[in-house]
Amino acid sequence: MSPIGLIRNKLTSAGAKSAEQIRAAAVRATARNRKEPYSYKDPQEDVLLMQETVSERMMEGEEPSVVLGSSVFLREGALPPFFSIFITVREPDLRLFRATLTSVLQQTYGSFELYILDHGISDQVRDVIGWYREKRLHYLDISDGNGPLGMYNRAAAQAEGDYILRIECGDLLTKDALFEAALAIMQTDAEILYADEDRRDARGKHFSDPWFKPDFSIDYLFAVDYMSRILIVRRSLFLALRFRDGYEEAPEYDFILRAPKSGIHHIPRVLCHVYQKGNPPADQIDCRKRALEDYFRVRNTRAAVRPSRLTGIMEIEYIPDIFAARPMVGIVGGKVLNEKHRIIGGMLDERGNLLFAGWDEAEEGPRMIAQTTRNAWSVDVRCMKIRPELQGLYKEVFGCSYEGHIMHSGDQLGVLSREFCARVREMGYTIIWNPTLKRIARP
Repeated sequence: MSPIGLIRNKLTSAGAKSAEQIRAAAVRATARNRKEPYSYKDPQEDVLLMQETVSERMMEGEEPSVVLGSSVFLREGALPPFFSIFITVREPDLRLFRATLTSVLQQTYGSFELYILDHGISDQVRDVIGWYREKRLHYLDISDGNGPLGMYNRAAAQAEGDYILRIECGDLLTKDALFEAALAIMQTDAEILYADEDRRDARGKHFSDPWFKPDFSIDYLFAVDYMSRILIVRRSLFLALRFRDGYEEAPEYDFILRAPKSGIHHIPRVLCHVYQKGNPPADQIDCRKRALEDYFRVRNTRAAVRPSRLTGIMEIEYIPDIFAARPMVGIVGGKVLNEKHRIIGGMLDERGNLLFAGWDEAEEGPRMIAQTTRNAWSVDVRCMKIRPELQGLYKEVFGCSYEGHIMHSGDQLGVLSREFCARVREMGYTIIWNPTLKRIARP
């Protein structure tokens, strides 16, 4: 019997809440069984060869604008960045360690140095490094009692890169990872960059579970540590903030929370195959929770943070409510549902397209994306809470008061929703989509 069919046998004996939980569990099980196939393919050989040629010419001193030509936008005066890459190891699986080293040394962009930060437990790591005979490779013994984060801070200070990147032993950079990062830097001058990722198997031959991340979203960051892999940071910014003791299990997450948010750029390409067994460990989740609590404490934001039932996701309860706790939040929108629990309204992108259209309200999507709070371009007025100061604007746009507005479906309502949200954003307010906020649409 199908998961949905099982519901009919249980609903008659279950209460309303239990019935909904059963229905939601069946929906999630059905969705997991119909996952879309995924495969990763390296860029074509002629593309990789072109990238190597471009990199070599820039390393020889040619101007990037000359090498890349007028068809590629670059900032005026942009220079090719030099990267410092760090791998911290502790009694590594040597097969995984070699694979990670090889993925770095096979980059089409050659302007980098690679630091191996070893806890000094075994000579095997040095033996592997010696086998490569690579001048760009540096070895540091960090078994001096200062801790891995303290040594990482010192290593970053002595490195020569314009930008730094830390990868975990077992992770594989795609062949074009540094080239794509360098191009994005020359185009945007961003201080912080992150990219999409997927997961590799133990052999490094099969890739799955892609994470196509959104552009920077502060509320999605509160909920999910979505930048730590793969994260590239301007070295001068890193040295100004550094990793903090006490956050060893989630140092990048703590760093991002403390960093300025104006110079963050998303590279919408899979640039790293992450090696990770299972879900995040409990100490990592606790570390993220403490970092987020510290973020709110420093900003005098009254909020309670707790891990949700969805693994690795944080839930935040603002006190007394989000509008009082965060003065620059203007709108909170949710899911608009039909009588069959299908999404017919909610979060819209810049072109007015509805995200998760037709999904059941209980569906989670890859990495719980459909059940995770994030910032939105615009949301549907049929499921919307607004800051009290915006009620005058609401009446101006919709022609009636916020409290007394009875909303029905229609194209004009969608147009007005987007207009209202656009004007709210122009005033400097943030729009948030909260998937726990739901409303059944009127016909």
